[in-house]
Amino acid sequence: MKLLKAERQDKILEILFVEKKIIASEMSVRLGVSEDTIRRDIKELDQKGLLKKVHSGAVRVGPAKIGFYQRMELDLDEKIRLAKKGAELIKPNSVILVDDGTTNYQLIKQLDQRISCTIITNSIPIINLLEHYPNVNVITLGGCLFKASMSNLGYETIKQLDSLHPDLYFMGIYSISNEVGITHSAMDECQLKQKMLSVSFQTAALVTKEKMGSVSNYVICKTSDITYLITDE
Repeated sequence: MKLLKAERQDKILEILFVEKKIIASEMSVRLGVSEDTIRRDIKELDQKGLLKKVHSGAVRVGPAKIGFYQRMELDLDEKIRLAKKGAELIKPNSVILVDDGTTNYQLIKQLDQRISCTIITNSIPIINLLEHYPNVNVITLGGCLFKASMSNLGYETIKQLDSLHPDLYFMGIYSISNEVGITHSAMDECQLKQKMLSVSFQTAALVTKEKMGSVSNYVICKTSDITYLITDE
């Protein structure tokens, strides 16, 4: 039975949610309509912000941006698993850069409290957490407080990074896909992450399943620019 337009578009979104990306030519066969029809559906759904159109089809959009403390308990078990693996990369006496995000917050919680190292961060919750690590030297990146992520952003934050060269940067991930790379929904956060990446010797990313295969508007870097990618996927 031929699907109505609204039913077909719902089916496209349902398949995309499960498979994380769709190819227009394949979808036309699966739904029994022309490839042009599928491409028109993808264009309409992209304009509504329900998916992200790419050259061959579509990928998921990044997750909705909600407050830091609202996100704290989401996928907590997965975040802890990833954080434990990430913590293994932090060596004694190293200099580590950690930006904002609830998965990076869990990363710090998994560190041995006896470790001796330097941690640079713009995340207010991470700064507060590091109070309990007596041997960690903390360098705070200043700037304008962005309350949604509880982190400092802006020109001052970026400028302060000019005099730093961390051994390892843990990049908080908003969206990641093979097609586009690592992306973010906000330009200022994208620019800060680009700067953090450029000044660091190596970069690691802890990526929860909801971030995989999704795309946002501002491109930070290619996935190949990440030294260590840690995910359940």
